[in-house]
Amino acid sequence: MRRATALFAAFLLAILFSISYVASPAAKADDCLGDWAIGIGGLGDNSSSIFAPFVNQPVGYNSADPMSGLNELDRLFWSHRNQCPGDHIRVIGHSEGAGIVHAWVTAHQGVDNANAILLSDPKRAPGPGWGGLSSTPGSGIVGYPLAGVDDWFGGFPVLTVCNRDDQICDTSAGWWGYLFGGAHSRYDFNVWDYGDWDSGVWYR
Repeated sequence: MRRATALFAAFLLAILFSISYVASPAAKADDCLGDWAIGIGGLGDNSSSIFAPFVNQPVGYNSADPMSGLNELDRLFWSHRNQCPGDHIRVIGHSEGAGIVHAWVTAHQGVDNANAILLSDPKRAPGPGWGGLSSTPGSGIVGYPLAGVDDWFGGFPVLTVCNRDDQICDTSAGWWGYLFGGAHSRYDFNVWDYGDWDSGVWYR
């Protein structure tokens, strides 16, 4: 029994490492396009592949280490801003990636000529519906940047999109929609379908 438990633990660890250390997308040479986009995916999407067809720069990070995503997002944003100071920068995130973008915006509320789109944000504050997954008891153990819910965005334009049956952004939903109803993937991942200055909550 003990051996079987150890083997199962080793199996789970192998899965975790296979998820956490997949190849990251290479940073692309910055072109000053006037409107430029960064995208960051959720847990297991270390190459942010869900946004790769739509953004100029997907964020490569170890999704088992959210701080690595926050640091890489910050580096990419400021690298492009320094090279192309006139460009508007769109930042889009899904699930864990949305939580990371959320925390980044909270820390950079005074940044201008930029906007954010949060798809299934676990840090979404209540209303409408309940708060995101980071509002559940004990979630604080995950620490910064994913712990806690808020809407501390200041004047930074942030659009939050939450499907009402998606447990990650609305804990009143329950897990059925997430597990079986496609609620967590039923989002528009094309950053260019959103406006530069869209803000507020789309709850549907």
